[in-house]
Amino acid sequence: MSTAPKTFEEWWAGSHYRSFVKREGVPLYEDSYLENLATLPLSDWERRGGKAAYTRLGDQEVVNLQVIEIPPKGELKPDRHMYEAVMYVMSGTGATTIWQEGEPKRTIEWGEGALLAIPLNAWHQEFNSSADKPCRIFFGTNMSQVINLYHNLDFVFNNPFVFKERYSYASDGEYREKAKHWTKRLFETNFIADIKKFSLDTWEERGARTSIMRLYMGNSGSQIHILEVGEGTYVTAHRHGAGAHVIQIDGSGYELLFMPGGEANPEQRRKVPIQPYGVVAPRMNEFHQHFNTSKGRFRQLAFKGWDQRLSTTTSRGDYDPVGAARSDNPHGFSFKLRYDKEDPAIKKEYYRELEKNGVTLRLEPLDQGPG
Repeated sequence: MSTAPKTFEEWWAGSHYRSFVKREGVPLYEDSYLENLATLPLSDWERRGGKAAYTRLGDQEVVNLQVIEIPPKGELKPDRHMYEAVMYVMSGTGATTIWQEGEPKRTIEWGEGALLAIPLNAWHQEFNSSADKPCRIFFGTNMSQVINLYHNLDFVFNNPFVFKERYSYASDGEYREKAKHWTKRLFETNFIADIKKFSLDTWEERGARTSIMRLYMGNSGSQIHILEVGEGTYVTAHRHGAGAHVIQIDGSGYELLFMPGGEANPEQRRKVPIQPYGVVAPRMNEFHQHFNTSKGRFRQLAFKGWDQRLSTTTSRGDYDPVGAARSDNPHGFSFKLRYDKEDPAIKKEYYRELEKNGVTLRLEPLDQGPG
């Protein structure tokens, strides 16, 4: 029999997501930057096995990461949930088995660099196929948002409802092989074997300097994209709502983070190094800027929350995933800071970093027209 709360402390629940992580008995990492997910300390995870940690980055609880390590020849316990999840493999080899209640199981093998969508509320189980090496993966999810919305873990993790329009063995055929390039910069798929090798579309507004592909995965609304910045250049500072998680996949460089006003004041800018499996998650309205200081390509994977425009009932043929980013927004919300408006010291510092790393190529950054 429950007792009605008598004090504010008893009544105030705060974050249901934080309470859930505490119950899981594993670390919760905060801030807006983590240096390396591949070496992040984890703790034993009783609920599913292996080791795990969660994130709460960018002072928000819409998007979070779930970082997991599976021991050699180990496996996680089966799981299903009412939040969307996309899995990325940082190291190791293994397989994920997916199924709906009462249907046959489908197993998808993966290795480092693989990206796999988990269908909403379908059962899934992960296995490490190596006899002597652990594998480390992470899931980009909206778990925090869903747990905070429903306040009921039984509903989130033990819900019998089957979303057959999201996934069914009978209707999905070869789930692993599904792929369609709907339009420029927008690709629908459920599985990519290695995103380091995945072909991107050029972003003409930035010439040969930048390429991008937005991914629609697992019949979900997850906003995911892969961005590549050319050698010897960097992208404009830009900002948006909190929730975006930018994970470095290949190459190295640094990120600048600053709130409005920092574009003219170096004391207000935060510079953080970025290397494979570092992650940056800007806070609400915080400008962030990607600088490639490596020889060769610089590739990032980004989770950006959930987009109502991506759905199985909406035509996506004319959808431009980058065209909406404008600096002349009529409501006064500036998404992008033009290069000619930034502190000249930003470019000078970047060129010093290139010189230090022996990179001789200099591609003058170009603005993308009035937007």
